[in-house]
Amino acid sequence: MTPTGSTPPAEALPAEAPPGEPEPVGSRAAGAQRTEAQHTEAGPAEARPAEARTTETRPAAAPPGEPPHTGAPGPGSPEPGSPEPGDSDPGSPDPGSPAPSLRARASAARRRAAVLFRDGALGGLIGSTGLIGIAGAMMSTSSSLFLADEIGATPLMIGLFAAGRGLMDIVSGLTLGALSDRIGNRRLLLTLSVFLSAAGALTYMLVRDYYLLLGTGAILFGLGSACFSQLLAYTRDFAENRALNATFFNSLLRAITSLTWIIGPPIGFLLIATFGFGVLYFTAAMLYLSGGVLSLWLLPNLRTEDAGRRPPGRAFSGINSSTWLLMAAVVLLLAVNNAYQIDIALFVTRDLGFDAGFTGLLLGLAAALEVPTMMYLGSRADRFGKWRLVLSAAVCATLFFAVLPLVETKAMLLLMQVPNAFWTAIVLSIPVTILQDAMADRVGAASSLYTSSFHGGVLLGGATTGVVTQWLGFTKVFWVCALLTAVATLLIALGRNGGEESGRAALKRAAAG
Repeated sequence: MTPTGSTPPAEALPAEAPPGEPEPVGSRAAGAQRTEAQHTEAGPAEARPAEARTTETRPAAAPPGEPPHTGAPGPGSPEPGSPEPGDSDPGSPDPGSPAPSLRARASAARRRAAVLFRDGALGGLIGSTGLIGIAGAMMSTSSSLFLADEIGATPLMIGLFAAGRGLMDIVSGLTLGALSDRIGNRRLLLTLSVFLSAAGALTYMLVRDYYLLLGTGAILFGLGSACFSQLLAYTRDFAENRALNATFFNSLLRAITSLTWIIGPPIGFLLIATFGFGVLYFTAAMLYLSGGVLSLWLLPNLRTEDAGRRPPGRAFSGINSSTWLLMAAVVLLLAVNNAYQIDIALFVTRDLGFDAGFTGLLLGLAAALEVPTMMYLGSRADRFGKWRLVLSAAVCATLFFAVLPLVETKAMLLLMQVPNAFWTAIVLSIPVTILQDAMADRVGAASSLYTSSFHGGVLLGGATTGVVTQWLGFTKVFWVCALLTAVATLLIALGRNGGEESGRAALKRAAAG
């Protein structure tokens, strides 16, 4: 009995190919290799039972991730480390066993995250966002105190100063937003605006004349404030360049900005109490300067590298009615958010009689809840629907401000921060992505429209709070806020259908271009 002449049919047959693999060529090659290997073995191989010989020729399946125990596989055999037939493969999940597919997706997400966090540009973007945010939070929260104590400005002069700077913020943001679409180099404009903010902080440190400060510091900060819109536009470009979810990535960077507003004000007031305004503004200038250096050093010029889409001749032409309705709603929502920030301390201390420290607890709790809410909803925004989320935020804000004047206990005030964090997390992150989707060929202009809405909301919120508290009292401010958010809800509902359709169409046009 020879190995070839008396081999049982099971030995002569090649090993069974995995499902979906071509059998004839690879299987015959593998069978020929095994037959040749049998000729080289000694006689004991002939005496083995057929079952044993079959086991040699067709080895048992190795555990997943380990190669078979025979020689090199032929073309028709599975590659080492590939899933065996019957094992769950992420590419073709078994409907009855969803767990392996979930593990595969989680593993892919971890690998992707590891690659991203090794990206120096991502580190530079996060670092510059954090530094600019902390400096901005320190400056914004201390400006009125600085004007009153160091400059000797009256309340009217402080209001005019804020209004003048707000108008400069809007004009410079819109101008540089359109310019960034035109020249394509957002990194350059971002760095330039951050350096202008650093110069503005140094002006605050050195100048003590009101009109000179208004003519220099307010202008420098007005031009430098465009760094906010440029960061939003660059974040969108970065997400597209790295094939990331733009909504989630925008929300992530906005969450970092929210974190800076938890960190910046306490540091700023500690510096004022310990060293004075000069050290505060010098520190802010160094933070701005560091953020600009990081932007210039680590951030790639994405629009130049990617040869971005050319914007239309006029940056703000062809904007549909749904986009304008959304912007009007955002102005109202940001106005009531600013009114709440101004009025909550007076409401808590004057009307309810609680201590000022409790106000800080309320604001800190809302900010702490806002950050994870912003990141979670940003990651699910495409699934839930961005317009639907903004509409739900407006409804939630209306209910929040309608109930807030009726609250009289600390426990209820703390509980109310949950819906407060929900609606603010959405309004501060999702609308900018909707605008960028609707104006996909001019992301800089879209981002500047959002930041202009933000500044407009701040001005409207301040004016509303001043007028209402003067004539009706602190509690009545929240009734007015409920009315404004109800109007915002109506505007969003009117623009939702057209906005969703125009956003999808704009993205298709941009992809085709």
